[in-house]
Amino acid sequence: MRSHSQPSRETSTTDRREFLRHSAAVLGAASAMAVTGSRADARKRSANDRIGIGYIGTGGRAGAHIDIGLQLRQEGLCETVAVCDVYGPRARAAAEKTGGKIYRRYQDLLADPRVDVVCIATPDRHHAQQAIDAVRAGKDVYCEKPLTHWSQFDLAKQLELEAARHQRIVQVGTQFVADDAYAQIRKLIADGIVGRIMHVQAAFFRRGDWGERMDIPDANAQPGADLDWEQFLGDAPKVDFSVSRFFQWRMYWDYAGGPATDLLVHTFTPVFCMLGLDFPQRVLGGGGTFEFSREVPDQCNILVDYPDGPSVVLMNSLSNHVGTKHVLRGTDGIIEFEAGDRSGPGVRIVPFSQNDKREIVIPWQGMGDTGKMWRNLIECVRTRQEPYCPVSLGVRVQAPLIMGILSHRENKVARFDPATQQILLD
Repeated sequence: MRSHSQPSRETSTTDRREFLRHSAAVLGAASAMAVTGSRADARKRSANDRIGIGYIGTGGRAGAHIDIGLQLRQEGLCETVAVCDVYGPRARAAAEKTGGKIYRRYQDLLADPRVDVVCIATPDRHHAQQAIDAVRAGKDVYCEKPLTHWSQFDLAKQLELEAARHQRIVQVGTQFVADDAYAQIRKLIADGIVGRIMHVQAAFFRRGDWGERMDIPDANAQPGADLDWEQFLGDAPKVDFSVSRFFQWRMYWDYAGGPATDLLVHTFTPVFCMLGLDFPQRVLGGGGTFEFSREVPDQCNILVDYPDGPSVVLMNSLSNHVGTKHVLRGTDGIIEFEAGDRSGPGVRIVPFSQNDKREIVIPWQGMGDTGKMWRNLIECVRTRQEPYCPVSLGVRVQAPLIMGILSHRENKVARFDPATQQILLD
């Protein structure tokens, strides 16, 4: 038996409905505590103050965040004051576009007193440590998914503790939860509209690995003043420079986790929001690299069992784009939707009760909108309320995904032991 030490907390699941009914009250208490502990922030920032944003990482995904920031600047909500990247050309391009000051080390950006909110859009391996350093520096954070690299769940939990200790807001960038419909659905589930949820299926299907096989802007790039290879590696294994590793880092285990933490995190997080889950009991991961030439899998399937249910099946393939509905199967009905399909009708709830068989369709109200995630964060920075995807939720979503990767890599079953707060591989 092999263990992976992880801080955690044990959750009672004997009464899921009661847990869900009280979840809003718990979140409200947490928000009130944040308000109490952050009165200094409220006093110094009026509704007309612009919030200063610093971007750590200015590559592909950061481009979308920067564009949103420029739009919010036109509305008087925020302004870009700093940009940071280990690759000089990207940093200069971002500075030219935004007017932000260039930093080449993220620690120097965090020391800039004009920065109120940090956007972290670096390789997975850097997310958690940079976020920890940011909250310690008194910054609120937008952290791109996944919350951590698959080997760093201990850092995920540490980030949760540090954010609470320093009373900082952390929004995890899983934009499929940018929807006000989830609170309504969560209440309906708690009220027993489909009975007790026993089984869940969620999926992410795509044709091609273009998401991982990112562009190489300079095939002749070399480490030097404009490319800080050592800073890119961070705590990853020390290897010789590779253009592919630097620009296409999502294809390598050292820096990414493949579909589990890059794609399935999107489809699982909405389910998590609806059910109010905590840490899992047992996880089995499978799949493989069957079609594309790369290290991380192109087929990924994860089976997650929670104490007293539900059992969750997460499915992924990069070899076929035909999707399937996400289904929550209860003892007295089903809930189904297609995460990512903003053009779809929304969430369909079908009770099986003899007394009430009416179907309910709850339309999407922003799902998948990264701009709405940012507006939510800006509002929360001012009010000190919980954002759509707080770090506490991000940690608990990350746990089964990491366990699935460990199970796949080690060809073993992953168990979460609440007594020892460890992931065990049997």
